[in-house]
Amino acid sequence: MVLRALTAALVRPFGYTTVRTPHGFRIARRHDRELVYLHEYAGGYEEYRRTQIFHNRRKLEAVWADDGTLQAIAEHLRRHNPEPRAGICHGARNGYEVGALARLTGAEVTGTDIAETARQFPNMVVWDFHEDNPDWHGRFDFVYTNSLDQALRPDQALAAWVKQLAPGGRIYIEHTMKHSAAGASEMDPFGAHPMCMPYLFFRWGRGMYRLADILEPGPKRNNRRPVWVFVLEREPGA
Repeated sequence: MVLRALTAALVRPFGYTTVRTPHGFRIARRHDRELVYLHEYAGGYEEYRRTQIFHNRRKLEAVWADDGTLQAIAEHLRRHNPEPRAGICHGARNGYEVGALARLTGAEVTGTDIAETARQFPNMVVWDFHEDNPDWHGRFDFVYTNSLDQALRPDQALAAWVKQLAPGGRIYIEHTMKHSAAGASEMDPFGAHPMCMPYLFFRWGRGMYRLADILEPGPKRNNRRPVWVFVLEREPGA
């Protein structure tokens, strides 16, 4: 850790940082000056999958979701649907947000993660959130994630999630500056400045979904980072 911190300090003025990998750490270019970044894996999907599983296991006990943000999401949801029946949380790692949203909404909530460790936690299933699941079509009143930055193809993931919405359902995407291009790497391959997200939703979602609202619930309780929650809804007739 000391060597990595020292190396990061030395290379930072030159636009580089250090990234942890299964084989130690390596030096990588920072993306501070980019508005949108999507990492390309030399080893394609298999390298992406291995990387995600490695970091999932490394951070298995870590929790990014916080009760304040989840409370704001639940209140917004109940204004549109007082009695949601079912929801799903993608990229939920240890399932913290699954249990929290179940308590806050009264809904039956499922969580997904690409790593086999998902089976260790209640109501979690092993699933790559990019993949379409016909059994989930039209099933959920809400979809929540704070892990869109972990998507290899965020447009593909969103296209799958919108199919999972029940009529009137909504997708809630939690976003911070940590999810911007400056925070992107092979661990979190997608990053975009918050101001760019509405444009990306417009471009990716034509004919499928649209941006319905942006929540600003205040700093996260667990790390004090400002947070935006982008609310998507299915386009009529989609």
